[in-house]
Amino acid sequence: MFFKDLYIEIKEVAVPLFKILIPFVFAIKFMEEVGVVTLLSKILAPLVAVIGLPPELGLVLMTGFIVNIYAALILFINIIPGLDLSVANVTILTTALLICHNLLVESAISKSAGVSFIYVVFFRLISAFIICFILNVVYSAFDILNEPYQAIFTIEPMRVGFNYWLQDQALNLIYIFMIVVVMVTILKLFRVLGIESLLKRIMIPVLKMFGIGKDATNIIIVGMVIGLQFGGGIVIKEVKNGKIDKQSVFLSLCMLNLVHGVIEDTILMLTVGGHYSGVVVARIILGLLISLLMFNAYKKYHLFFEKYVFNKTLIDLPKI
Repeated sequence: MFFKDLYIEIKEVAVPLFKILIPFVFAIKFMEEVGVVTLLSKILAPLVAVIGLPPELGLVLMTGFIVNIYAALILFINIIPGLDLSVANVTILTTALLICHNLLVESAISKSAGVSFIYVVFFRLISAFIICFILNVVYSAFDILNEPYQAIFTIEPMRVGFNYWLQDQALNLIYIFMIVVVMVTILKLFRVLGIESLLKRIMIPVLKMFGIGKDATNIIIVGMVIGLQFGGGIVIKEVKNGKIDKQSVFLSLCMLNLVHGVIEDTILMLTVGGHYSGVVVARIILGLLISLLMFNAYKKYHLFFEKYVFNKTLIDLPKI
């Protein structure tokens, strides 16, 4: 019975997730090939300057936003020799990538969970800009991290050719499926062993501060640990079981779109050369503060959010 239920849960998580991932893999590839990423990076250039980055890094940011972190870092490593960067520059860059990487895919996952795609895109972009603007002001005003950046990170370049691209995407999807299997199995064991109930009791007071109910605990744990791309199927499944209230889902997604993948992604950016003051402290503290502001905004204007931001998936859920 345990393994039968586990198989059903894995299927319920993986199928909706892959229905999102597979079309977006090809859509993003098409956007790369026709020059959409390059065009959008030019539009982004003025905002890049406001947060203290040279315009060349606009393409790196846009690649991370639309494609993924690894594609952005490969590009970054290739253009470093022609740039005069400080540690502050790299910290701002890596912090922005942590907040807004895989923007299209993760916004689509949020949409499947009930929140407007357009809202999520702008929410993450505006939040990233605010956080990075604050970092730039602080670093400039106090002359922090002004020392020259020394690259200590290398990445193997992507293999050229459509066949190699297909192989890489297939391997990536297999990797995501394996992560899904592991996470669903762990959550199932937590439930059987009573650890899930213990975690809920521990997290209830903290989540309550952000307007999030106890039934959203799994969403928060999965999203915080492995991120929305890997944990997206679990998020969608938890929402579609109908047991979580709409406020908790919305506020959980607001929080996770800013603060997710706090282990693997953070370690990667620290390895690249981003300073902990940005990729850890500022990202998490300011991300949680923005989440708190969203809770207060939702309390006052919940009818607006329900009308213009929620889709039918979320509207049909019960109130808190």
